[in-house]
Amino acid sequence: MKKVTTSLVLLIASLGFLGGCVSLNSSSISDVSNASSGQAIKVTVSGDLGILHLIAPKDLTPKANQELLSKCSSGKLTDVQTQLSTRDFLGIVQIYKVRASAICQ
Repeated sequence: MKKVTTSLVLLIASLGFLGGCVSLNSSSISDVSNASSGQAIKVTVSGDLGILHLIAPKDLTPKANQELLSKCSSGKLTDVQTQLSTRDFLGIVQIYKVRASAICQ
């Protein structure tokens, strides 16, 4: 029984280590106003990789901005907010994802 318990604990610890860690970084591009009226839009841009936290994708935010603009027929966005999340695998490879939201005027 003790051998099974030890094996189970090691398996869970290994899966947790290999599953990666997630880090969230947020920033606001413009002030958020409660008085904003318009249609709320959201986009997610993902799939870019980095290595050893030394190489990070440079075009995630511009991609998110382009997708936001493509969903807004007027081209006028307010209350734009972005959130960068990073998934870390073994401390070597990172997967970056940007979520962006805005109000289309």
